[in-house]
Amino acid sequence: MKLVSVSGGPGVGKTKTIEELEKRGYAVFHEAAREVATIDKRFAGKSIDKINRQEFQDEIFRLQKREIENRLKNARIFFSDRGLCDSIAYCKVYNLDIPKEILDFARKFRYAVIFILEPLNFYRKDELRTESEEEQKAIQNEIIKICEEFGCNLIKVPCMTVEERADFILGSLRGIGNF
Repeated sequence: MKLVSVSGGPGVGKTKTIEELEKRGYAVFHEAAREVATIDKRFAGKSIDKINRQEFQDEIFRLQKREIENRLKNARIFFSDRGLCDSIAYCKVYNLDIPKEILDFARKFRYAVIFILEPLNFYRKDELRTESEEEQKAIQNEIIKICEEFGCNLIKVPCMTVEERADFILGSLRGIGNF
């Protein structure tokens, strides 16, 4: 089983790229933050600025860990919209506690590859994506730093169309082998 993360700061096109990969028949795990914000009553329908960020991030970690453990049993390859390094980076940027359980899991678990999407030429905010462009860049840089600290295999994906990004990712995986 190979788990591949599509990562990057807020608003870089991760979700659209994941949706394109899913449309092409690949197994995907949609962004945990959006799922938690939709199904958990503590967060549903609320702006990120109006919730307890620590509780929110802790729930994201729990969902990511569960999904990784469950999906590793069922698919040959699947793509994750964000990953553990992203969550750790968000905690660092917002000065939140990082649970030891998650750090331990992140140290033992390895993504086959993490694709870092370069920022798009535009940036749109929404209820969960409230960061300024400066914060977007800080989060992007922190994600890369955390991935490097954990020894992840990183591949940067340039700004291009969604279809071209999906092609780039799939072509890169073929180039690595075992995919």
